[in-house]
Amino acid sequence: MTDPITVTTQAELDAAIAAGARVIDIRSEPGSYITVRACDSTTVTACGSTTVRAYGSTTVMACDSATVMACDSTTVTAYDSATVMACDSTTVTAYDSATVTACDSATVTARPRVAVHCHSRRASIVGGVIIDHTQEPTDPDAWCAYHGIEVADGVATVYKAVGDNWISPHGTSYAPGTLPEAADWRDDNDCGGGLHFSPSPAEATAYHREATRWLAVGVSVADLRPILGDTPKCKAPRVATPCRPVTIDGDPIEVQS
Repeated sequence: MTDPITVTTQAELDAAIAAGARVIDIRSEPGSYITVRACDSTTVTACGSTTVRAYGSTTVMACDSATVMACDSTTVTAYDSATVMACDSTTVTAYDSATVTACDSATVTARPRVAVHCHSRRASIVGGVIIDHTQEPTDPDAWCAYHGIEVADGVATVYKAVGDNWISPHGTSYAPGTLPEAADWRDDNDCGGGLHFSPSPAEATAYHREATRWLAVGVSVADLRPILGDTPKCKAPRVATPCRPVTIDGDPIEVQS
């Protein structure tokens, strides 16, 4: 078997793939993230406290406490205490104490004691301990409690994934310290017509795959409307407290303007 090439940063991973490496071991620092895209027959192993975002037809082996957010047709094998968020047509095989969140049309095969959180009726799950999330509450308070969202003085902390310029895919700026407001607000539980947010930065990334920055924002619970669908999100007409930069794990950070 080919000896693995160990990488710790995005630049090292990109260089290894460009050099034709076929077995790559990712061991990034906690709190950082690495993006893996379709790279022919390359097999990537995510170990330690690595956080990986995988797209295309990538094959990922997740070990230890690694976290993998997999989209497109990614194939993931998860061991130990690895955590996998599977979107699109991802295929996951899970063992040991791994945890899987199944969204969209994901296919999951799990050993008997693996926890599988099902967020889509289109997901195919065999084995594991299935936790059904397909009937999410539409009441704002119940939705926040269900997702473990912090609420203080009637304001819920939710998250947005953006690019380097703090702008969302739909063109709204979420620059630190600002209070964005929707010009197209529609008071319902459907996608569109408002500013959209997720319960965590990782879940927000499912809606912006090129995201490089994340923000925590405060939204009035009275304004918040859960959006019904396969991946949890909500919307609101405006932001109630200034946008605050965070890591993909939700930890506050300081950034230069």
